[in-house]
Amino acid sequence: MTEEIFGPLLPIITLEKIEDSIEFIKLRPKPLAIYAFTKSKTLERRIISETSSGSVTMNDAIIQYAADAVPFGGVGESGIGRYHGKFSFDTFSHEKTVVRRSFFTDFWFRYPPWNDHQLQLFRVAYNYDYLGIALVMLGLKRAKKNSYSI
Repeated sequence: MTEEIFGPLLPIITLEKIEDSIEFIKLRPKPLAIYAFTKSKTLERRIISETSSGSVTMNDAIIQYAADAVPFGGVGESGIGRYHGKFSFDTFSHEKTVVRRSFFTDFWFRYPPWNDHQLQLFRVAYNYDYLGIALVMLGLKRAKKNSYSI
């Protein structure tokens, strides 16, 4: 019980009450998977909410690996990432974020130093208030004095 088990060995640990299993799990490094066999919905909910592991399988020992639409992976010392089917592809792929701003237009009020008028424009633009932008630009909507929150 000092190493992670990858093989046909199944350790059996006896406890006074089944509820003690939650404390037993919490006192050790996070497991790759928890396989719990119980008819108690209360115990199921407690195991799911009170423990941390890569996955939890109730009343079966292989189905979660056989279903390729379900990710498999660890937490902490038991591993990182989620593997299996598409989840393996996603784990080993890097999605690069690309943000592009056109040079077509630039808003002069984006840059400091800001006055109340510029902050009001920035505020309405940030909230996608196109009517507000037009009203502030035309001087029909007054900037609030000393209100710098967006």
